[in-house]
Amino acid sequence: GEYVCRLGDVEPDITRSGDAMWRLRWVVESGEFAGRLLFDNLVFSAKAMPRVKLVCESCGLDVSGALDLEPALLLQKRARIATYVEEYVDDHGTTKARNRIPWHGYSAATEGDADCPF
Repeated sequence: GEYVCRLGDVEPDITRSGDAMWRLRWVVESGEFAGRLLFDNLVFSAKAMPRVKLVCESCGLDVSGALDLEPALLLQKRARIATYVEEYVDDHGTTKARNRIPWHGYSAATEGDADCPF
């Protein structure tokens, strides 16, 4: 589904290939799943930079020029996030399901969104 979420936490990390990465923890703001968490990663590599810009723009940041991006600029920002359910097999061979955010799964929260303070 699609949910209006607020970014509750950003944890800096490094990918296996050595690129900077932020682990994002989004909180669903309203509806049946209010309070539930969605998890995503932002990778700061040349290939992934268009997605970083999409997430930042969806959160209301101006990405038309250079931006000295720090976690504090995104914390508590809101965005509309699309998710889908993905099945996977864990380390014990058990099939489980988890929510995934697709590459283009972000858009701006708009005036018509529940709890949107415009």
